Amino acid sequence: MKMLIVLIVPVPLLVISCASRSTPPVAVEPLPSVVVSPVDSVRHFEVVRAYHLGRYVDPNQPGVMHEQHPVYRVEAESRWNLHPGPSYPAPSDGMNPSLDPAHSPAPTDDLIVAELNRQKAATERVMWEATQLAQSYDQLQKVIGDMTAVAKNHTVISARFGQTELRVTRMEQELGRLVSPVPTATNDAPTILIDDPDPAKP
Repeated sequence: MKMLIVLIVPVPLLVISCASRSTPPVAVEPLPSVVVSPVDSVRHFEVVRAYHLGRYVDPNQPGVMHEQHPVYRVEAESRWNLHPGPSYPAPSDGMNPSLDPAHSPAPTDDLIVAELNRQKAATERVMWEATQLAQSYDQLQKVIGDMTAVAKNHTVISARFGQTELRVTRMEQELGRLVSPVPTATNDAPTILIDDPDPAKP
């Protein structure tokens, strides 16, 4: 008997304890919609322009004239703005921070270093050849100047030599005229006067 009472007592307690534990109701409410402001941060507005027309004749009906009126034309349709706004964080800022190329070190690679060394050697060779070319150009200018001076001197000497030859020719002609004997009017032998310092000699 005692055994039966022990078994019956826990059953009502179990029922009472389950009935006292009621689950609270769960309220599910949708989040309120956020008004986007400014709208142009996510969508571009359409562009409408007004054109004012004066009186004109209808091209399809020559008997109809239109009074002056504005004409509105959609220049650009509305479209989404795909550029991130100023307050929108870039997706890769946390993982890959942007580096300033002016302060970032140059990439170090064996191929890049070899190419840079080759470019430096080529630049040094070009600079050396440019220096040699400049020196050769200066020497060539000096030689051209010397040759110009020699040509001028040669022209002056040639002119003086021609004048000297002309003078020698004239002197030879004058000397030949003085040395040639004077023709006589008779057939007598020409007398040649020889200065004799000693008149006592026969």
